[in-house]
Amino acid sequence: MAEKYQFFDGKKFTRDDKTGYYLCSTGDENNVRKRMHVYVWEYFNGPISKGYHIHHIDGDKSNNDIQNLQMLSATEHERLHGKMLTENQRETLRKNMAKATVMAKEWHNSNEGHEWHKKHYEQMKEKLHIPKRFVCEYCNKEFVNTQINSRFCSNKCKSAWRRKSGIDDITKICFKCGKEYIANKYQKTKYCPLCKNKKH
Repeated sequence: MAEKYQFFDGKKFTRDDKTGYYLCSTGDENNVRKRMHVYVWEYFNGPISKGYHIHHIDGDKSNNDIQNLQMLSATEHERLHGKMLTENQRETLRKNMAKATVMAKEWHNSNEGHEWHKKHYEQMKEKLHIPKRFVCEYCNKEFVNTQINSRFCSNKCKSAWRRKSGIDDITKICFKCGKEYIANKYQKTKYCPLCKNKKH
């Protein structure tokens, strides 16, 4: 097992048994205890760019030598670690996520959760309900709405846009001739256009 303590730049770093990372025993001016690999990187290279992480190249969190540290974008770093996970680790993550989802749902439905949402809404309602100008994606008319991202001036335009775009179109089988035809999945059609016209 890796050593409990490591030292760098006159500072003591203690291994966190849960994460395996080494934390500085003393906080900075903001009382934040930096992880050792972050401290070492910044000692040699300066502050870490926003949206970037420091990665242990060999995967060993106890090896905080500057030669073993690499700055990667958050996305690239998470993708890299995802590839390194064993199937057992993936299964553990899936179980933890499922458990966390259930717990979160229970909390949101609890009295404490309801009170938090009420308080949060009171703090944010002025920002949430600021009228903004938008241009309707269907009729191109300008309109005002308090929603963060409004695309249509009305439900009528929204429905017309969906019909025109074909986003809700599916393949159906004609009840009369048995041939395939394309129609909106919300329309209760049973016949293809050709057979429908013949009926009338």
